[in-house]
Amino acid sequence: MRLRWHDYKYYPYERELASREASSLIGFSELHEAQDGIELQDTADHTNADRLTYFKGYQNGGGFVPTTQSELESAARNGRNRQATRYSVHGLHEYKGKFNPQVARALLNIFQVTPGQVVLDPFCGSGTTLVECSHLGIDAVGTDINPLAVFLSNAKLSALSAPVELLQKVQKEISDQLLSNSRPSCLKSSDERQKYLLGWFDQEIYVEIENMRKVILDIAGDFSPIFLAIASNLLRDYSQQDPRDLRIRRRTSPLPSESYTKAFLSAVSQVLGRIFATREVIGTGATSGRALLCDVSELMQDDCQQRFDAAITSPPYAMALPYIDTQRLSLVWLELLPADQILELEATLIGSRELRGSSKRELPKAMATNEADLPADEHDLCLTLATSLGESDGFRRRAVPSLLYRYFAAMKTNFHSVNALMKAGTPYALIVGHNHTTIGGLRYDIDTPSHLANLAVSVGWSIDELIPLQTYKRYGYHVSNAVAAETLIILRKT
Repeated sequence: MRLRWHDYKYYPYERELASREASSLIGFSELHEAQDGIELQDTADHTNADRLTYFKGYQNGGGFVPTTQSELESAARNGRNRQATRYSVHGLHEYKGKFNPQVARALLNIFQVTPGQVVLDPFCGSGTTLVECSHLGIDAVGTDINPLAVFLSNAKLSALSAPVELLQKVQKEISDQLLSNSRPSCLKSSDERQKYLLGWFDQEIYVEIENMRKVILDIAGDFSPIFLAIASNLLRDYSQQDPRDLRIRRRTSPLPSESYTKAFLSAVSQVLGRIFATREVIGTGATSGRALLCDVSELMQDDCQQRFDAAITSPPYAMALPYIDTQRLSLVWLELLPADQILELEATLIGSRELRGSSKRELPKAMATNEADLPADEHDLCLTLATSLGESDGFRRRAVPSLLYRYFAAMKTNFHSVNALMKAGTPYALIVGHNHTTIGGLRYDIDTPSHLANLAVSVGWSIDELIPLQTYKRYGYHVSNAVAAETLIILRKT
């Protein structure tokens, strides 16, 4: 049996995952490199070959058969020599920090997860794992405390299951209303919300985006989140925030010349085109995946505890991304969060760089006494950073030891919560970035994956392996926030 590579360039880890997929889904006695793929000898079962992620297709004594993944990526029209990561509904809305959907699908294959089983993502973000489960007909549950993350995840899942003819009908009605001369009166808004939005949008654009929200809610009904997500994805480009910067800074570049309404209608056509093409590939039997606005520990309080067959996630990285800062316009415009609660939510996220209120005093004390009962290696690292602080270190750097301690403590709790929800012997895969910081004039490289693996072991997980993942080189605005290396941690519930 011959498996053919995609036409794009591979990272070494992708070829490694590709061979693991083939072993899990097909089985073989020997593997040999071929000019455009690999040859498998004495294959056990080729019926699942169409599920493969990192192969364009296969031949088994007959003609070439494309994989489902190849068809999904082709439908994204990303060009044959580039790996598509925004295929299907993955491109519905930008979300900083989301991980590669191909990795999620490959892990589902490697773990041999099948329809009828249930997958957990305790940091679901914008739904990468949930969407890939849906593509394969697998049920999944995601949790996140970021309202925008949950909103986007459920909007994507809705788009995969909504009747095509109804989405087309809604698209036409929205377009007709927006292009007509009559404009509906804007929805009633709180003075605080209006003041906040007018602080970042010119008056004319504010009226336009509010009119857009009114039209979508009036027409789209249950499908409103799909169209609101598309509209939300354009907000930052039409605001006075710098659309290239992760932080909230005023833009110096001009606003787009194309109207917001015209850009929205164009984006709707493009997104729905991808959704319809995806539905032709995977069919209409989408699963009942869902994202829940809660911490994963809250699932443990349910009397009918769900026992999961696998867990796949990309947790927040310690002090790496200002998630809420990046998303605050959408959170307020969608009425998911009042503007005065943004900083409070930011401070509660695992991996946050913000210290607020009493935590500024309490965290150093908790670290000194190891209140969270961290393993020695993790506690000692935090203490080392604290004792290395110099007079030249500003308030941001002085907070690093406490923030890292809080991150380790929160992740230890998360590992404990996820463990309680899993069936015996099931896997938990996490994609984690490495960190570094400069304190007292010295650079400290933090092997976060190894530390997290150690925390997991301390609450009952065993380590299957740690697999290095090569990352894309970042340039420009985001280079200082870019993660230079990542690791795939695979744990097993004992």
